[in-house]
Amino acid sequence: MKDFYTKNLGLEFISEEKGRHVFLKAGKSMLLIFNPENTRSIGGNNKKLPAHGAITPPACIHFALEIEDEDYDDWKNILKQNGIYVEMEASWAEKQDSRSIYFRDPAGNLVEFVTKCNWPVED
Repeated sequence: MKDFYTKNLGLEFISEEKGRHVFLKAGKSMLLIFNPENTRSIGGNNKKLPAHGAITPPACIHFALEIEDEDYDDWKNILKQNGIYVEMEASWAEKQDSRSIYFRDPAGNLVEFVTKCNWPVED
């Protein structure tokens, strides 16, 4: 997962505990990826935290990473060059002509690149 997100998508590596979790910087946000086999029970280094991680398959999560509209075609090309199958593209005319690209990561999670203006968030 670390290689997928850093090498293919260019997220910045921040830290990891091998076999347990990896923390990656995604713009002004953080993507935290947990190995559910090692984090779904309370314990470890911080006994105050609840269980972490999603078991896949069959369950999967969906999250979106916001991109600039002018970078949309570049991201499509990056996915293609890295052999990442684009599952679907969508246009959201009701959301100021925002567009989305949907694909899956190695664990089967649904990842979406969405152009700005789709969600009411601020820079």
